[in-house]
Formats: sequence, structure tokens, C-alpha cells
Amino acid sequence: MLRKYLILVVLIALVFPVAIAHADAADEVFCGDLSQSDCQILLDNAAVMDSLNSFAVSVSMTLDVDSAEPMVIAMQAYGQFELDDESLRSINEKSASVSEAEWGELAEIFLTSAKADVRIEITELSGEQEDPSEFNLLLKDGVVLLGADAMSALSGEAMTGIEGFGIDLNGAIGELLTESGALPNTDSSEMQEMEPLADSAMTIQRLPDSEVNGVAVAVFKTDFDLGAFFALVSPEQLLAAFDDLDDSLTLSEIMDSIEVGEFSITQHIGLDDSYTYGTDIVADMSMSYTESGQAQHISISFDMRAILSNFGEPVDVELPADAFVIPLAMMMQMGN
Repeated sequence: MLRKYLILVVLIALVFPVAIAHADAADEVFCGDLSQSDCQILLDNAAVMDSLNSFAVSVSMTLDVDSAEPMVIAMQAYGQFELDDESLRSINEKSASVSEAEWGELAEIFLTSAKADVRIEITELSGEQEDPSEFNLLLKDGVVLLGADAMSALSGEAMTGIEGFGIDLNGAIGELLTESGALPNTDSSEMQEMEPLADSAMTIQRLPDSEVNGVAVAVFKTDFDLGAFFALVSPEQLLAAFDDLDDSLTLSEIMDSIEVGEFSITQHIGLDDSYTYGTDIVADMSMSYTESGQAQHISISFDMRAILSNFGEPVDVELPADAFVIPLAMMMQMGN
């Protein structure tokens, strides 16, 4: 199953670390009941990270899904990312009030203007079998260069005699992400209408200061009470915001059945420079619903830790001159 969706795994591996680095805009910081001085640390952090155009990140993640089709995935990744100042400004401006139709455009601006050098190791566990996948990828000028191993996993065929395979994302990546459901299908104004409800179901606290790789950091943990959030939001409101969800009866059943052990994000913010040096995300929840007359139950456990470094340092990415590159638009047509 993992191999079938490798191209999306690759894109998530490219976009997700950047989402971590730019998790908050300065005007959307949640401070809850924190003191003014603690809130200022978060505000300074958001302002610094919002203008950050290059960094390195190391990510470790496990996902355990217990359902009719159980799945366990473990991932280790290291990447370096850089986005030119003009593209960063454009993304920040557009994301402030983006419509449903513009999410694809926003993704294309990022993926066709960023540079990245990423190494990823993913292991999928199914019963007693381990299904490992290792690959390196480079991104420059909208071309993702995958190693032969990654392309073998994607195609199911041996890539003999080929060192690497490039996919040109220009002009097609927005369409792919939209069709896959990987992008929001609502505009930012509709999301902003739900933010006050989300804020009322969140609590934040400052934990004792710590260190990340020898750097003194302030530690903030945000807990999300999904039960409280769903008590405030009706199924009809969610359906209005996300029109690809099931009918309100099914959605209401799922919302009523959700049980959350923990859902939290912990930030590690440099006390001297306001950079985000680490982000931990933990989710442990279960839900039930009825499908085709059969009761279904799913429990999900997710644990991720990201360590950031090399802030503001340039990233050197060079694509091989003899790389074989095929347009993503052509691949999509061949798949139809």
C-alpha cells in the first residue's frame, strides 16, 4: 500500500517540514492564559519563523492504525530546504486569504521555487513482515529527482541502468494534489470562522525550560480537546467547510464516538534567537462508525519529533545534467 502512494509520500516529505517551520503566522498565535511575557516569546517566534527561508530538519515518526486494515509505519528523514525571498513573500501574502481554487496555485509556487535535499527511510509493518523503503530526493526548479530505488517502488519495475529519475512538477502539481484530496477544499475565510471554536478547545502551558542540541529553549505544550471542539461544532458546519465528507448522520456518529487519549503539540523555542528548534506532535485517539451496515472501529496512534537547525544557511542543490526527466502532466495522462 505504501508503494502505491510513494509520489504523495515524497511530496508530503517535502511540504511537511516547511509546515512545521511556518506553523504560526504572527497574527494567529494562540496564547490562551499565558502571561504577557510568555505570549511575547510565541509572537517573536512566529515572526522569526514566518520570515525564515532556509533550514535543516531531522524527523522521526511512527503511525499505528488499528482497523480492519491495520497499518504501522515508521519513518526517519533528514532534509535541507531553501525558498527564495520573493517566493516566500508571495506565499505569505497569498496564504493570508487564499480561496479554494488557489490552494493548488499556492502549492505549485512552493514546490516549483524551493530547493531541497532529502533522505528518507520508511518501514511499513504488516503482520510479521517488514516492508522498508529508502530513497533520496532532490528538488530544484520544480523538478523532483528520485533515485532508482524510489522509482522501482513507484512503478513496481526494476530501473536497471538508470541512476535517477526526474519528475517535472511545473504546471501539474496543483492538479495532482487537488485530485488526491491532499489540499483543503475550503477557503481561508471559512477556516477563520472556525478558529474561535478551535481556540476554545485548546489549552497551552509553559513547561520548564530545556535544551535542544545544547541550545537553551522555552518549552510550550498545546493540548487539543477534540471532544470539546466537536461539542461546539455541528456536523452541518463541518460539511459546509469540507464538502467531501460523508453525510451529516455518518459524521455525527463519528464525532460522538471519538475518544482522545492525547492530542498535543510541544514547541521548543530558542530563548536567545526565537527560532523553533524542535516540535513534537502526539495523537492517540479512536473512533467508530457504520459502513455498509457493518460496525467499524479505528484507533490511531501518531508520534512525531522534528529537530530544526542550520537556520538561514544556503542550500546547495545540483541536478545531474544527464538526469532523465519526465513531466508530471504526462505521467498523469498516461495513468488515465
